[in-house]
Amino acid sequence: MKKMLRSSWLLLLFMCLTACNLTEKNSQYGPEGDTELQSSYWILLSLQDQEFEDNPETGTAFIRFEATDDKLTGFTGCNRLMGRYSLGNGSLKLTNLGSTRAMCPIIEQENLLMDVLGKTDSYRIAGDVLTLFYQNTAVATFRAGTEPNMPEVR
Repeated sequence: MKKMLRSSWLLLLFMCLTACNLTEKNSQYGPEGDTELQSSYWILLSLQDQEFEDNPETGTAFIRFEATDDKLTGFTGCNRLMGRYSLGNGSLKLTNLGSTRAMCPIIEQENLLMDVLGKTDSYRIAGDVLTLFYQNTAVATFRAGTEPNMPEVR
């Protein structure tokens, strides 16, 4: 009888631990992870393994996935960016990307960011870090943050 009771407790413990693990995975992909992705300000940290430098003359690069209408908005560090996005179980497709075209001292970084965003096919969120992937290779990382200051007119 004791052996049967002990086995039952172990089985219950195993089921609880398995359920916790599945919840953690679902927060990175799928509906719960998508909610984390949406409506956050994602501050650019790196592009293709190169740290992205903030330029005090321009502003902080970021992207934002609007929850209500599948719009992508953001700032490249020089110009505002816009586009559309679609999500599906860890996949991410960014389309109709565009930006304003103000003169920019860091145009190479801006062009690289736009290129990387256009190639993105999946994502992963771990804590407050968003990583974008292209063909299973990390191409950009962002950190969740508050709305950055941007220049008035761009």
